[in-house]
Parts: sequence; structure tokens; C-alpha cells
Amino acid sequence: MAYTPYFPAIPIGSLAWGTPLNTALANLDRVQESKAADQGLITWNFSPGPNMVATALTSGTVNMVKVWIRQPVTVSTVAVGIGTVGAALVAGQNFAGLYDAGGNRLGQTADQTANWGTIGGKNMALTAPVVITTPGAYYVAILSNAGTTPAFARGSALTPTIVNINLTATDGAWTTGPAAQTTLPASITMASRTLTGNAIWAAVG
Repeated sequence: MAYTPYFPAIPIGSLAWGTPLNTALANLDRVQESKAADQGLITWNFSPGPNMVATALTSGTVNMVKVWIRQPVTVSTVAVGIGTVGAALVAGQNFAGLYDAGGNRLGQTADQTANWGTIGGKNMALTAPVVITTPGAYYVAILSNAGTTPAFARGSALTPTIVNINLTATDGAWTTGPAAQTTLPASITMASRTLTGNAIWAAVG
């Protein structure tokens, strides 16, 4: 059986190679998104299949998870996973949202107190869709206030500088802060965040 490449080949000897080369590179960038699309999502930070466990968060502290969006899209949902339910969740103080790389809140969910009272994948609607026109890094934010917060699905829990290697608080892939929050702030000073080793899984859809 003849081999058919996943992406169209650039014709050998072609003089006008710029357009097909750029298209091929853009397609490679979208491999991760295409895998997420197989499960009805736009993108995720990693596949949720291998080696997943769960960790409770610090009550009242915002956790931010970087995801890459590489083409213009409309984001209607953000997704996380809950492996263990929490206890005494405070009504009206449990949210997820989406921020840009500058720390500006683009959208958020309704209160998730009831939804986070059960385990499983949580694909949560934003209160209004977010139109993404500029590809780049975006952040899924998680805020839980509870006596014991739910344990959110994650990959590794190594030291912060391993899972965030070569990154700083400003552009970290997994971070915490600010603390003592009851709602997601309208904006977050990204450089004030703290790198964390909890590699929480998140996605947008």
C-alpha cells in the first residue's frame, strides 16, 4: 500500500515554495489542536490520558494553566478534570475562566460549586463566548473556595522549575496567585504569580 503523508508534500523543484512551506509549518503547529479536536476541544496543554492523578488546591488562590491557541477561534468552554470531590465548597466562590497573556480576564464561567461536587471531566460554558483573533498563549484560571477544595487532574507534581523550565512567573505554564480571592479578578499582574509544580490539566473548547 502506498504511503500517503499526513500533510501535503511540497512539490520538488517548485520555485514558489514559500506558501506551501508556511502552510506545512502551520499544519505542524496544529497537530496538538487536532488531537484535542478528536475529543471535541480546541486545544489542551497535554493529552489527559497518561499518568493522571489529582491534587487539591489552596482555597482562595487562583491557579493558572497555559494553553496555546494557534489560530483565530471562538472559545465557548474551558475544561478541567476533578478526581476527588472537595468538602464544604462555598457557594458563589468557585469559578473557572480564560485570561490573555497580559493577565486580562476574557471570560469566566458561572459559579461551579454544584458542578465541582462530583468527579469527572468538567467542560464548563463561559458566560459569553470569547473571540480569539490573535494566536498565542492563553491561560485557563481555576479558583475554588472550600474547606477542602476538589482535587484537580494533573500530570506531574515535580519542582516548579522542572515543569516550568526556562519560564518565569510572567510566562509560566503552571502558576498560582493571587491569593485570598472570592471571584476571578478582572486582571492579574502576571509577574506577581508564583510558579507551581502541579501540572494541572486544562483545555478550551
